[in-house]
Amino acid sequence: MYKSVVYGISPASFIINTIIRFFAGVIAFIIGMILFNRRLERYADAILWVSLGLLVITLVFGKTFGGATRWINILGFSFQPSEFVKYALIIYMGKVFAYESNRRIYRVFWKLLFISSAIAVLVALQPNISTASVLLFSAIIILILWGAKPLQIITSFLLFLILAGVSYNTFPHVRDRINIFLGKEESGIRKAQVVQAKVALVSGGVFGRGPGKGLQKLGYLPSSDKDFAYSYISEEYGLFGFPAGGFWIILMIILITWNGLWASDKLALQDEYKSFVCFGFSVLYFIFSAVHILVNIGLLPPTGLTLPFVSYGGSSLVTNAFAIGYITRAIIEGYKGF
Repeated sequence: MYKSVVYGISPASFIINTIIRFFAGVIAFIIGMILFNRRLERYADAILWVSLGLLVITLVFGKTFGGATRWINILGFSFQPSEFVKYALIIYMGKVFAYESNRRIYRVFWKLLFISSAIAVLVALQPNISTASVLLFSAIIILILWGAKPLQIITSFLLFLILAGVSYNTFPHVRDRINIFLGKEESGIRKAQVVQAKVALVSGGVFGRGPGKGLQKLGYLPSSDKDFAYSYISEEYGLFGFPAGGFWIILMIILITWNGLWASDKLALQDEYKSFVCFGFSVLYFIFSAVHILVNIGLLPPTGLTLPFVSYGGSSLVTNAFAIGYITRAIIEGYKGF
């Protein structure tokens, strides 16, 4: 309501957009469940190349907002290709592992690390350093947990640190966010976000101020519906307020991730590809969710990442719904064979 007043937009438009995104998410969820029983790896290369093509198109013809070119418009619908490329990468990584590694990830480690780094660089050029960094970090963690060798682990983290250093020295907004986190900046909109996010959490307390009664959405906490959705919703529902309290959100994330990893383990001897993809989707979902929450409570620098299924955003909702649909089907199949 506050944004509709400030920007002169009808409140109905937000309702309509939410309904459209909800049904798009439901369709994506169903597609994810259906594709679990299809040979998705056959299309892994095409899915990755299409995603990369969309990233390049975004850099050239994309819509710029807030100094970043992250959106493209197709048939009247605007979306972020960087959200789609996250899961496209996992689909491709699974195919390489299943068909080229002979059950040993270290045999394809360098290939997958190079591809992940190249995608991260394309995303960073938008610039979208937060998504690029967390995506590359997630890919490295997946490779490590799947059985990378010590030298590969050390090399991958060195590469990550080098790219992080380049980003810090190249992009002023990255430098500002790090400096704010380290306490070197005392003012500015990003500093205000960090402070007000904590105010929202404290204000919410145990059971919250009540649905619709939060104050941070009235311009005090910029991007409260996206980058700081966890703080905003915690102000209204508190830590234990049902159903959207901060504790219940964290519990949901843990349950989804834990069951996804459990299903991946159950699938390991039956289908290497499905096992890897289920594992990768679960880890990716957990890390992006965890980073958002850690930023909101002040344990990480501001990143600009959305919270899956909570933040307002169509691209994030659709892609995450697809991934959770795939994971849900894997969980169902896991219990069938239990």
